[in-house]
Amino acid sequence: MEQTPSSPYRPVSRPRPRLKIPLIGNMLGGGNSPKRSKDEPHPFTKNITPILVAIAIIAFGIDYFMKSNAPKTSFRGENELKEASFSGKILRKWYNVIPPKNNVEYVVEIINDKKEKRIISFLNEKSNIGDFVLPYNTIYKKENSLDITIKRYFKADTVLTLKY
Repeated sequence: MEQTPSSPYRPVSRPRPRLKIPLIGNMLGGGNSPKRSKDEPHPFTKNITPILVAIAIIAFGIDYFMKSNAPKTSFRGENELKEASFSGKILRKWYNVIPPKNNVEYVVEIINDKKEKRIISFLNEKSNIGDFVLPYNTIYKKENSLDITIKRYFKADTVLTLKY
């Protein structure tokens, strides 16, 4: 005797819907999608053009604000540093190696109490100022002097005399 089911076979789960990618459509290409006529614009032009315009506006805005926050003053070399006076917190420091003699130029970016950024370059400086200058320390210099005071957190204040 054969058993016959009382109702026709039904799958336990529903069939999965086709995968669709935004702006592209069906992943497998076929299906019941309607065909485009020649008069309709391409779907990418109406969907992507506003996104491209928004990206361009954001890029120009970032460029504008980066230029407005750029350092206003820079001091470089012995003569400019001797005449300059500055005080502020060190934001960052870096070294430039200048070929062919591989001279090391110490560069420091500071911010003063008025939130103005300044770049100080110790070009051709012979003392070891790069070992004492660290970010988040405070640096002071008086006009017509080659003495620089560096206020550090856990150590005593250091007074360095620039040697050229």
